[in-house]
Amino acid sequence: MSFKIAIDGPAGAGKSTIAKAIAKILNIEYLDTGAMYRAVAFKAIQLGIDLHDEEKFSFVNDTEIDFINGRLHLDGNDINDLIRTKEIGDGASLVSTYRVVREKLVSEQRKMSEAKSVILDGRDIGTVVFPNAELKIYLIASVEVRAERRFKEREEKGNNPFTMEETIEEIKARDLQDSTRAISPLKKAADAVEVDTSNMSIDAVIQEIVRLVTERGLKMEDVKIDVKNEEKVEESTLENEENVEEAQTSEDVQEEAQEAPAEAEQEAQEEKALPTLKELQLVEGTVKETIPAESEKKDKEGNVVKKAKEARVLIQLDDGNEGYLFKKDVPGINSDEDLFDEFIEGDRVRLIVKKVYNDGGKVILSASLVEKRDNLSKFEEVIKNHGTFKAKVVKAIQVGLILEYDGYSCLLPTTQVAANEEELASLVNTEMEVAPIRVDYNRIRLIVSQKVANAIESRAAKDEFLKKIKLNDVYEGTVKNIESYGAFIDLGEGVEGLLHISEVEHNRIVKIEKVLKVGDKVQVKVIKLDDEGHIGLSRKALLPNYWKDFIDASEVGQVVKGTATEINNAGVVVALTDQIQGFLPKSEVSWNKDQAIENVVELNSEVEAKIIELDLNKKRVILSAKQMTENPWETLSLKAGDEIQCKVLKVTEDGVKFLSNGVTGFLPKVNYGEKTEFAEGEEFSAKVRIFDASKNKLSVSMREPKPRAERENRKPNNEVNKMLKNQDKIGSTFGDFINLDDYK
Repeated sequence: MSFKIAIDGPAGAGKSTIAKAIAKILNIEYLDTGAMYRAVAFKAIQLGIDLHDEEKFSFVNDTEIDFINGRLHLDGNDINDLIRTKEIGDGASLVSTYRVVREKLVSEQRKMSEAKSVILDGRDIGTVVFPNAELKIYLIASVEVRAERRFKEREEKGNNPFTMEETIEEIKARDLQDSTRAISPLKKAADAVEVDTSNMSIDAVIQEIVRLVTERGLKMEDVKIDVKNEEKVEESTLENEENVEEAQTSEDVQEEAQEAPAEAEQEAQEEKALPTLKELQLVEGTVKETIPAESEKKDKEGNVVKKAKEARVLIQLDDGNEGYLFKKDVPGINSDEDLFDEFIEGDRVRLIVKKVYNDGGKVILSASLVEKRDNLSKFEEVIKNHGTFKAKVVKAIQVGLILEYDGYSCLLPTTQVAANEEELASLVNTEMEVAPIRVDYNRIRLIVSQKVANAIESRAAKDEFLKKIKLNDVYEGTVKNIESYGAFIDLGEGVEGLLHISEVEHNRIVKIEKVLKVGDKVQVKVIKLDDEGHIGLSRKALLPNYWKDFIDASEVGQVVKGTATEINNAGVVVALTDQIQGFLPKSEVSWNKDQAIENVVELNSEVEAKIIELDLNKKRVILSAKQMTENPWETLSLKAGDEIQCKVLKVTEDGVKFLSNGVTGFLPKVNYGEKTEFAEGEEFSAKVRIFDASKNKLSVSMREPKPRAERENRKPNNEVNKMLKNQDKIGSTFGDFINLDDYK
């Protein structure tokens, strides 16, 4: 049979702490619903979403929230410790008002609690999530009490930017927001049992709820009260308690506490309505009395009728509690010295609570632990200076490892161990290098990290390596990452340098991925260093500079030979060596401006040309083939009517392009005469019609002139005369279509 307990109430009433304690005692599942809303707020912040924009929260439908070993996981990642901040808490209260968020999480909460007994806490568990819960509790407390709890919690964590007055206003604002929201506002279920925790201890609240569970679950077989767990419930913060491991007390402290005099045990049975103290809590008080030691007394038969009592100091604590301080808990006192020499009635003292008895009464105090606590401050400098030390692993616990160093207990959380969780037990009794990351004064211990220590060690090795690097040093590195602008090369000890794309090869490359890939070993030279540790590298500095060698050995005007490897609209790419390419522009192929490149140069053919430009920076060699010969337009002298031999280069729709005396010309189709067809390579005779060397223009005709009589009978057309005058400007576009002899 499943049994559901719903605990509702305002912030700071103690819902979370009470619910967790009840879950342990009853051996049932605790679902932290508040943490689920915190997870949504956390994810929204990570996604950069405005928390006030409800329309952006559809992402919850693709969000996975789960509890594993009591810790919250979001999309497969443990974020349990990341969501315990004020920012996330305020965000959770806001996003919990959004319908899409509440519908999703309420559905998930119901799924999680199917077919098993659970306890949940929140602000609408009994009214919305589980309106049919077997037991509904509504925890309340005065605003002042809840604010004081929140204030003390922040003080203990060393993170309290608010005054008590500001904390009270914060609680009031939170209550107003929760009770007035449109969706599932905070309110008490009609059948809920109200419990005011303002003047109750945690134990008293727990006992009351356990009693109610027992009353309503007498026939329930699945839920059994775990007395051992009930005895172990400790006083802790009533809201948003830090979700970390249980406090660890050294074995020596525990043993000494067990050796306390019998009368202390007896006097501790007296119940008092005083504030509950916690072990390892720092307290202040006044010396009330120094009580001398009493010897053991026996009767005539030798039976002990009165046990011996050690000397002790009775301390009146400022909160009204009383405690004993024994000689062995006083630092620096010699064996021949008495407590009377150290403590005088009325003295003010700072002490640590060493032992608390569950039934209240006098506690056992320690001055030695105060000294030990104060000495923890030396580790603040270690943290500040990124120091590390070697500590011994004492034991493995659920949340990590316990280590010992210099008499101090050190907690190494699982998330800070550089090993798999299943390997933790094998590390017991070994030593490992760790770095302190936080001083826990409240529990007189250190929080340490193996990962941080490894990072510090790596950083030290990196810094040492950096000191040795000099300009022009050569290293064999490994390509770690490739970007569009270059590659990052690991030189060793985590030191990386940038190999810019311009320093990869002497030839220009567009995509570095065509030359290098991640994991490649590459020889590089250091060409740049700065004070910030940036390292510039060059690969090409170690490669033969074929361009420099070629250009140094060449000069403008020099004739070279190569192979035409590419022909395009711009010109011809000529391979001069295996590494050097030259370029023959289209304008430098032939003296004839309209000469087709393919008619002069064939692909893969040998090209002989003259160097007309050398540029090492641009890695450019410009060639000219036409400058290997004289310009035929400058040496050729023709006039209209001269007969020349022509060779057909190309036949077009408008006429024939031909070659004659080293220059190209054009025979318009209208001037074919009696010949009607031509073939490439065919030779023919024609008369010059137009020759203009300055414009590289030659036009011919094969038509015979008409008889004079016929020409004289024709009257010239004014439009034709006008066109004739502009003949030089229009070339063969019109003049070549008529016979000028007709107008002579």
